[in-house]
Amino acid sequence: MEIPRLGFKNLWMRHKDLPLARVAASAIFFGNGFGIGTWAAQLPRFKAALGLSDGQLSLALLAFALGAIVLMPIVGWVTAHVGSRTTTLVAAFAFAAALVLPGLATSLPFFVAASLLAGACNGAMDVSMNTNATVVERAWSQPIMSSFHAFFSLGGLAGAASSGLLISVGLDILPTLLLACLGMGALFLAVSFWTLNEAEKATDGHGFAWPRGAIVGLAFVTMLCLLVEGAMADWTAIYLQTVTGASLETAVAGFVGFSLTMTICRFMGDFVVRRLGRIRTVQLGGLLAALGIALAMGVPQPFPATIGFALVGLGLANTVPVLFSTAGETKGVAPSIGVAMVATLGYAGLLLGPPLIGFGGDAIGLRPALSLLIICAVTIILLSQRTLRPATV
Repeated sequence: MEIPRLGFKNLWMRHKDLPLARVAASAIFFGNGFGIGTWAAQLPRFKAALGLSDGQLSLALLAFALGAIVLMPIVGWVTAHVGSRTTTLVAAFAFAAALVLPGLATSLPFFVAASLLAGACNGAMDVSMNTNATVVERAWSQPIMSSFHAFFSLGGLAGAASSGLLISVGLDILPTLLLACLGMGALFLAVSFWTLNEAEKATDGHGFAWPRGAIVGLAFVTMLCLLVEGAMADWTAIYLQTVTGASLETAVAGFVGFSLTMTICRFMGDFVVRRLGRIRTVQLGGLLAALGIALAMGVPQPFPATIGFALVGLGLANTVPVLFSTAGETKGVAPSIGVAMVATLGYAGLLLGPPLIGFGGDAIGLRPALSLLIICAVTIILLSQRTLRPATV
């Protein structure tokens, strides 16, 4: 499957330099994932250092997500005016710097405010780097979006692992975050000269816009995908421990299996999209996710449940990259605006998934609540044909 060649007039990078642009975009995705992994690894230490309850920590997590959701549409509009290279680099350096702020917090209000700012910078980076990746993909003329998201996943694992190593040698929170900031900043600076520059034009203008037409369907399917992904990320270990009776070590292995499968499959995703096409890739992903959830819920034993969660990771690995790529190519919409619309609603799904399962677990039990995610996966299958085909025709 080929992607239409880039039509932007002010593209300065020569075709022979496109591999460098791809390296730069991959590095930026890796850096973003590294920051998220570092942030997540510090959460237990933030909780202990500030004496936070679970509810108080949830306020900071909510602030992080809300900051991203609020800024995403604004950054889409700005990117449409100044180009994705500028907003990507500004947002990347801002995110690296903002990660340090929670480490300076001495009170809950300070921590929540710092989390809000860090989340906003992450949201800005998410929209701009995905827009830039769409530009690189269109210039490349082949599906390569999954590889960018694979580097994000790899960065997340690297950030969490390096933080764990620094924690094990006794390094405090603030020095750990400072090292992450410096490392991310150095990476972004090193690839900044290779980042693809363009001045994008949309036929319908660059103003703020509510999701409409094909974008509505893409945004809704993305929300479902990220709702399932968020629920899996937060509840797999708890399900394995409380429902299947697995040990803590085995329960953690369930989440690791989900994450590693997703990372590995994203590196294979571009090949899959070229062979199957975007619609079939998303349909297959929804089918595997549904089967994985059904296995994990239908056979509540540690090993089959772990295999089931790995299948969910396999299925979801390439759905979001495909949806982001399609949003960036929707007719009549600037790539940054399309990505911003889809990312905003998708991020809302990522935010809503875990608490919805929590409330559902209290009402009907964790196993039935997680079983309802099969409906989301089946809906992804049913809507993919309708939503992906009209987006680029």
